[in-house]
Amino acid sequence: MAFKANSAHLVGGHISYTCLGGNNYEIRLRIYRDCASGGAAFDANARFAIYETNNTASPFVVLNPAKGPTIPVPANSTGNPCITPPPGLCTEYAEYVATATLPPVVGGYTISHQRCCRNASISNINAAAVGNTYTTTIPSMDTTCNSSPEYTSVAPIVLCINEPQNLKLDVNEADGDSLYFELCDILEGGGSVGGAGCATTIPNPPCPPPYTPVTFLPPYTSSNPIPAVPAMAVDPLTGVLTGTPNQIGQYVFGVCVSEYRNGVFMSTTRLDYQFNVTSCITNVVSDMITPAEDPNILCDGLTVQFTSESVGAFDLLWDFGDPSTTADTSTQTNPSYTYTVPGNYTVRLIANPGLPCGDTLDIVFPVKYEIIPNFSDSGVYCFEANEVYFKTLGNYPANSTFDWNFGADANFPTSLLQTPPPITWTSPGKHIITLTLTYGSCVKVLRDSLELSNLSVGVDAGPDQTIGEGEFVNVNATGGTNYYWYSNRAVDFSDPFKASTSALLTEGDDTVKLYVKVTDPLGCEGLDSMTVIVFSEDGPINFMTPNGDGLNEYLDLGDLNPDGDCSIFIMNRWGSEVYREDDYGNDWTGVDRGGNELSDGTYYFILQCGSEIRYKGPITLMRY
Repeated sequence: MAFKANSAHLVGGHISYTCLGGNNYEIRLRIYRDCASGGAAFDANARFAIYETNNTASPFVVLNPAKGPTIPVPANSTGNPCITPPPGLCTEYAEYVATATLPPVVGGYTISHQRCCRNASISNINAAAVGNTYTTTIPSMDTTCNSSPEYTSVAPIVLCINEPQNLKLDVNEADGDSLYFELCDILEGGGSVGGAGCATTIPNPPCPPPYTPVTFLPPYTSSNPIPAVPAMAVDPLTGVLTGTPNQIGQYVFGVCVSEYRNGVFMSTTRLDYQFNVTSCITNVVSDMITPAEDPNILCDGLTVQFTSESVGAFDLLWDFGDPSTTADTSTQTNPSYTYTVPGNYTVRLIANPGLPCGDTLDIVFPVKYEIIPNFSDSGVYCFEANEVYFKTLGNYPANSTFDWNFGADANFPTSLLQTPPPITWTSPGKHIITLTLTYGSCVKVLRDSLELSNLSVGVDAGPDQTIGEGEFVNVNATGGTNYYWYSNRAVDFSDPFKASTSALLTEGDDTVKLYVKVTDPLGCEGLDSMTVIVFSEDGPINFMTPNGDGLNEYLDLGDLNPDGDCSIFIMNRWGSEVYREDDYGNDWTGVDRGGNELSDGTYYFILQCGSEIRYKGPITLMRY
């Protein structure tokens, strides 16, 4: 049902007071308005008229307090979370507070505020003909500084049709007086636009008592204002409103709370309010993703990820059915839980636990240990003779399938066998092995790697040597079982296939590199080299030992560069310049351009005098 209102939109209110001492009273008016369809806003000020009850010819005082903040009333203000009110409802309230000095008088005071108009769509009164009077009284000769009861809770907007009500109307009573609640009359006040006196929209001042009760349309009365079975009623001592509304509509009613001190009546606070009786959506379904819907949720073994698909739930309670602990619950939407042992566990999900709109679902989860793929490998891991055997480790379900991937350069790039054939590769280095295990809908992937070494056998060709021209080089290699010697120049080996052999260099060579390749019984290879430096009696010295012993400390080219006006360029074995000096002083000690010692080895130098290349050749550093 869509509720509509006229331009005034007043839907209720009440007036109360608090004694501040010294005959001073704080008067508080709360006004509720319907804000669903716009209309008139709250008044900027609200007139209070205070009459001496025994003399109502004119007000004792008229107050005009300003409006306080506008406060929205939640659509579901009943406190019942099961209620989902329909859209389009809007209620808000504001308070007007004033202070008055009211000396004790016989008969006391009547405090009133009047204003038109109520919603025209109200079902139980002729709302177009009546306005609102909010009133309360201060007792006769109030020398005890009495404070009236004050409603502190916000009245609900919605009553759900066919839903039993149990609404607590909270009241503050500052003096400790006894309270008595009852359904009561609501009062007329204010009239239509264009009226005069008490019939005007906002009487100025509010008219004096007595006030006329609002007439209810049959069959409704002030004591039976809403169609309900059982009828609406209020507990006289607790203020709890009960009953089950059974007809949609808008209904106004009054609830009075009166205070008594030692059996003597003191004052009454009257709540005039409009309820919307309507259909409330309470469709709540507890639901979760089950193993039948998604078997993958059981793929992680003892740890299970649970997912709620509940509808209309604002609170959830999971019970994971673990009998070994009482800590197997969660209020999260999508929790996870780790069981200690496999088993069939009944998992319960309660939507809105403890509420009448709750729902419960039980599902059995067959939890098992997680299946994790694993494998071992063995074989020959050098590139020259590689061959590797793979074997799965562990137990797998009978329906498991295996998908191996060894890379594009393997003799078998893929295999669907649990134990694949021996694997070889056509390139050295790191190779990634992937095993994908599938059982049921579960897929597990294991990635590992192995390294195929190139020249993996450890071999030693022996230390570098220095010989004179025409001398034999004696070499002795270690490591491996099969040997082969060769060189970067023409060299005559006595037997190149022995670990220990001798070699004769070609006449005129000054530096020669000898290599030895070895092979182990598996076919894996290794390689090492040594440098042979040949001393020549012709030309400058071709080795240096700049180690501080006073011998061969410098590259002395004095015979070629007697005046020291030539330039020298020194390169490493890869042709990169490491040292340069113009006007070379024949004093290089084996350092780089920064003065740092170069490592032992063979270097090459060029001596240039003007535009003439006077000499070029190798120079070997051997400090130790």
